Amino acid sequence: MTTDELWQQFFFHLQARRRTPATLRYYANTQTVFGRFVVAQDLPQEAAALTVQHLRAFLRQLEADGLAPGGVHAHARALRALLTWAFKEELLSVNPVKRLEMPRVDRRRLPAVSGPQVQQLLKLCRKGPQPLRDCAVVLVLFDTGIRVQEAVNLHLGDLLFGRGLLRIHGKGNKERFVPIGARAMQALNVYLRRERRPAHAGVPSVFLGRGGQPLTKSGIGIRLLKLAQSLGVPRADCSPHTFRRGFAVEFLRNGGDVFTLQQILGHSSLEMTRRYVNFLDDDLKLAHLRFSPGDRL
Repeated sequence: MTTDELWQQFFFHLQARRRTPATLRYYANTQTVFGRFVVAQDLPQEAAALTVQHLRAFLRQLEADGLAPGGVHAHARALRALLTWAFKEELLSVNPVKRLEMPRVDRRRLPAVSGPQVQQLLKLCRKGPQPLRDCAVVLVLFDTGIRVQEAVNLHLGDLLFGRGLLRIHGKGNKERFVPIGARAMQALNVYLRRERRPAHAGVPSVFLGRGGQPLTKSGIGIRLLKLAQSLGVPRADCSPHTFRRGFAVEFLRNGGDVFTLQQILGHSSLEMTRRYVNFLDDDLKLAHLRFSPGDRL
């Protein structure tokens, strides 16, 4: 069985497990990049002939080509998933990834939007072409911590205002219910009543573009980019995911617990949530002032 045939079998497995199109694209990207490497280096086409040395050479080549550590790590994870699955399915007699050292990714603090920044963004939203929609998007992202794709997937039937909840369709088609605050609900209500104009009655999406069609993930990203430019902050400080991180930080800062946060964010493990949140220096200082062992002597 060639490596491409092995990938194809893996994709059948992923589709049977109902993995999302984004997940399939992630693995397909690694298939393409690794396939080019195999051809360029004249490596064996048979999957059984792959060795850990071939995999290490592939990762070194990615680093030499200037790919960021996170990107190299992503390709390594994809190969590990493929070959581990193939070994379990007895498509390979040896798992070459077993002795592969995963690339190191430096831990660094990722940007998170703050409350004052959100206030400034809301002021800018009110001057835009669709002020009520933009205000609702900003408040929903910051108040609930949902992913941008989950916001795009919101339908009118998912707004459970009577219970103070949003029904979210997350990764892997997993459904969960996320609380939403009064201010964000009010912003949504005002937008729905006064500005939402669907192209036809069959458009169920909550957030719409100017043509009355569902707003896309890239559409929200572009709008946030323009807001960041108007605010004079780097694009990375106002990306859709910074709102998710900002929600997590503010939730804990305001007294929330990490177990509840895990459920709201839709993380499958607590470790994912722990990696997600990095407290600011001032938070650590305040915590130390409250619990300092030296001061309590």
